Amino acid sequence: MFKNIKSIKNFGIFKDAKTNAGQPFYQFNLFYGFNYSGKTTLSRIFRALQLGETPEGYETGSFVIDQHESISIKSNELQKVENLRVFNSDYIAKNVNFDESSVSPVLIVGERNIDLENEIQELEAAIPNKEQERIKILESKNNKEKEKNSRLSAVGRNVTDLNILGRSTFNAASVKSMLGGAIAEHKLTPEQLSAFTDTAKATAVASAPKTVITVPDMTILLNEVADILHTSVTQITIAELDADKKLRDWVEEGIEHNEGHTTCQFCQSPINPARLDELNTYFSKAYKELSQRIDSAIASVKAKSLISGIPKTSQLYPDLQAGFDDLRNEVEPLNLSFDAVKLSLINLLTDKKEHMAEDVPFSASDYTLPDATELLEKFNAQIAAHNKRASNHSTEQRQAIEAIKRHYVYQESQDYDHSNAALDIKAFKDTAQTLQDNIIAMNTRVDIIKSELNNTKQGAQSLNNNLRQYFGKTDIEIKPIAGTYKFMREDREAKHLSDGERTAIAFAYFITQLEDEALKDIKPIVYLDDPISSLDSNHIYNVLGIIKNKLNHDHVEQLFISTHNFEFFNLVKMWMSYYRATKGNQKRSQYFLINRNGDYSQIDQLPDILKNHRSEYAYLISKVKEAVTQPQNCDAIAVQSYVRKIMEVYFSFRFNLTDFRRQGIDHIAPNFLKGIDDAEVKANALYEYMNEKCHAKSMELGTQLPQAVQPQLVAIWNIICAAIEMNDKPHYDAYFA
Repeated sequence: MFKNIKSIKNFGIFKDAKTNAGQPFYQFNLFYGFNYSGKTTLSRIFRALQLGETPEGYETGSFVIDQHESISIKSNELQKVENLRVFNSDYIAKNVNFDESSVSPVLIVGERNIDLENEIQELEAAIPNKEQERIKILESKNNKEKEKNSRLSAVGRNVTDLNILGRSTFNAASVKSMLGGAIAEHKLTPEQLSAFTDTAKATAVASAPKTVITVPDMTILLNEVADILHTSVTQITIAELDADKKLRDWVEEGIEHNEGHTTCQFCQSPINPARLDELNTYFSKAYKELSQRIDSAIASVKAKSLISGIPKTSQLYPDLQAGFDDLRNEVEPLNLSFDAVKLSLINLLTDKKEHMAEDVPFSASDYTLPDATELLEKFNAQIAAHNKRASNHSTEQRQAIEAIKRHYVYQESQDYDHSNAALDIKAFKDTAQTLQDNIIAMNTRVDIIKSELNNTKQGAQSLNNNLRQYFGKTDIEIKPIAGTYKFMREDREAKHLSDGERTAIAFAYFITQLEDEALKDIKPIVYLDDPISSLDSNHIYNVLGIIKNKLNHDHVEQLFISTHNFEFFNLVKMWMSYYRATKGNQKRSQYFLINRNGDYSQIDQLPDILKNHRSEYAYLISKVKEAVTQPQNCDAIAVQSYVRKIMEVYFSFRFNLTDFRRQGIDHIAPNFLKGIDDAEVKANALYEYMNEKCHAKSMELGTQLPQAVQPQLVAIWNIICAAIEMNDKPHYDAYFA
């Protein structure tokens, strides 16, 4: 028996814990804790003891478990505890295959059957001989395949060594695919083979890319130039500026630099406001905008250019190179023509800056762009002739290579009978498969006999009885099929099992496994972690029934149960307490609380309020009171959840309501805060606290330090206490005072 947990360090959420400051375990041990408090982590320590290995993800943790009348077990010196059995989520994942709707058989020892024992001895003696025979046949097959493939590879190498393949390959698979089509016409004379080899090795002339000559589309830009030239702006006349462009540009730039200043930034002299107004009138907004459009248009014109891409003359066949350079020389006049149009447009726009008030005549048709179509056709006619010839050369080369391949393949077909070799290989393969089928049939028969000798049918029946008796599952039946147990529903594999059905099957299977031959005449130590997960309240009593019947003091050496379900916790506590009350053995059962505080948990003795009463509601109220007065000892996230749960329970039995707010209608103010000042405001505060601080969407708020959330908690708790004291004084006196 386990005596206590001496220490747990850095094992999941247990950073530095032990069993209630060293309090011992008894025969029956019950752990209570909320979700995420560390119950499953604790069960993994016991499962590590069962398996003799540390679970994945906990390699850096350590623990020491004391035993009665035996040495302590340390995590760095793990050995299997042979009679320990742990039921938790890891057990379910490893033992119950819900995807395949199956579990491994439970072997319950049955009566001896001499005939079956003799048959299994004969089969187990014959199987190795059959296997040796199969191995020899496979060796013959492999040798024949190796010989055949070696010859095919040699043909591929012979062709490859001619250096005619380029980047392509010719291997055994390629040769094999051509063998069936080999005919006498494929045989070449030495002269033909030499000629084809020369053709295959000849350097292929690459095709040349087409010539590209692109004259930019100037339509939009010409329209913009026309609009600019037809636009006129007026301004007051300042003779000095009209006469000197450099002076005008200098003054315009100076106005921008001195904007908002009363002193000239250049000479530090005062700026004459009247003169500044006169200059601003001269450089009007319309004038500036037109000037900017002119600058932008000039930049756009300058950016335009004729684009050409012409392959090198040397890329063409020699006889096609004549005249190609002459065509190339014709591109330059196109460039000059296009640049002349650009220059004319730039001059017009530049001159427009000097005549901003004038409407300058302009017609886009006067600025004709060069046409490259005819020149482009001449270029590409010669390139097309070159590419056609290059393409035909590639075809001739491919045909020569194929002729050489066919010649060597035909020659191989005459030197070696590949068809007969393939028949031999198939015969070896078929014989080996027949032997394999016989071996499988013999092994299947061995499994069937072992199943009967070990009475796996009895194990299946026991599992079905547990499902029916304790969970009322008559629609799902466990059947031994092909060495495994299958979950069947109406003679078909039971798919899409509910979470509750999965828990029921897994737990019934675990209980049935306790009858396995490995535990014959041995009382097990059993650890159950949340055996009622996903089960409804009716099945809580079913689970308790199977525990009381199968895991009572006559059947187990020691029992550990952990749960977050308060109803199940109370039922188990009452059952365990029976032995203390009726048998007078105060050391028969022990109760613990797995208590989480922030990012660590500890194992405490169960508080009296939970031990002596059956009300989780009262316990939660006591925890919130403690958090109000001693926030440093409490987990901010848990306390926020406690408040919500208290309110949910109160709303349910006091007002028969399950929602604090539904479809925008508030139920807190008119019911819970009836007669309270500022009820609507306080109702909103309560609702926000319970919804924003008790759900995952505000984990950031929930993980604040106590001093950050303490004022909120105190304010909310004062609202709750004041409301209940005013509207439900007897209840307040019983629970909240």
